Amino acid sequence: MGKRRRRTAVLCAIVVLGVGGTAGCGGGSESDGDGNGNGDEAARASSALKTLKGYDTVHIDGSYPLMGRVQLQIDHEGNCVGTTEYSDQGKAEVVQLGSERVWYRYDDTRLASWRRLAEQISPDAVALHDKAAKKARGKYIETAASDLKSDPLLKLCDLDKAFADLPDSVDEVKALNPVTQDGKRVVEMVEQPEGDGIAVYVPEKGEPLPHGVKFEIDDDPVRVTVSDPGKPVQATPPPAAETVKSAEVTGLFPEIPESMQSR
Repeated sequence: MGKRRRRTAVLCAIVVLGVGGTAGCGGGSESDGDGNGNGDEAARASSALKTLKGYDTVHIDGSYPLMGRVQLQIDHEGNCVGTTEYSDQGKAEVVQLGSERVWYRYDDTRLASWRRLAEQISPDAVALHDKAAKKARGKYIETAASDLKSDPLLKLCDLDKAFADLPDSVDEVKALNPVTQDGKRVVEMVEQPEGDGIAVYVPEKGEPLPHGVKFEIDDDPVRVTVSDPGKPVQATPPPAAETVKSAEVTGLFPEIPESMQSR
């Protein structure tokens, strides 16, 4: 995917204050205006982007298809605390400290989902999982962040990484008719040319503060609302009595054989 095309995928919408979810691209109809965009509209959209990218810390709450629902407080230093819900396959608490150490604590439903996977692999996989689960249940699993480079959740745990591909500004937009969301009137501003741009939601009136974003990480769509800018991230290591080293629970996550991966 080219850089221009990726930028299209990366940001679809910035949602205004009070919106409980994010709207999809292309919703609404054209405004009664000329529909070609103007300097004032582009400036408001650009201001929302600049504000979002300028936050030192922020709380994000939304959906990530690879994970489910995510709720995280993140900053530029790689500090992150929050939870993720794996659809109907359980939850996990996450603490990341300075992009160096990560702690995950999985609930029983999540552990059970891995056991079901182990049952599909082999009796040995089940035995390894059960042994590891006994140690991990109720504990935080401590891991070096460098060992989890492919973990999709951790790509949201750093403001610099999460929003790296968001544009700083837009040059031309087309405003669509205002809509009401949670009692707030918002306007969708679509970057031109259509089909290769972004859409930004700003208040119909007043300061264009961003309160959500829809974008992509490694071609996977992410939708989050944004709140609590500037609130410090309280990322502290869990007590030693509540942690277990990842090396002690390696059988917790069943290794899927190549034969199953190709099915």
